[in-house]
Amino acid sequence: MFEIKQLSGTADLSDAYKIRKQVFIEEQKVPPDLEWDEMDKIATHFILYLDKTPIGTARTFEQEGIWYIGRMAVLKEHRGKGFGKLIMESVLNYLKLKNPAKIVIHAQITVLDFYRKFGFVEFGEEFLDAGIKHKEMVYFPRNQ
Repeated sequence: MFEIKQLSGTADLSDAYKIRKQVFIEEQKVPPDLEWDEMDKIATHFILYLDKTPIGTARTFEQEGIWYIGRMAVLKEHRGKGFGKLIMESVLNYLKLKNPAKIVIHAQITVLDFYRKFGFVEFGEEFLDAGIKHKEMVYFPRNQ
């Protein structure tokens, strides 16, 4: 059985941090000082639990009228089973209530197709973030 928790503010984010540490820092070798940032304090976090075990996470926040989705991660042993889709649907449903004009993701090149399925399109040139190739992707929900 799965459950998605939505947390923000001073909530205990330790489950989200465990997932991000395992996926980004340990698996993808992202330096810890690049993984942890000030956005965690203003973001709304989503954590997916499978049988009460945290297996996936993402966050969203707004800056200057633009909403961002990031730190999307599913533990390696649970990828390819539709869990990432559940998290993204949850985040996008939350954002519908905010009525954003624009949603931005800085997506790793290897997962562009995943985000395309939700209506995101690539914008601009490829860039490196923490030594990993990324591309900005944009979605305009009001145009849908």
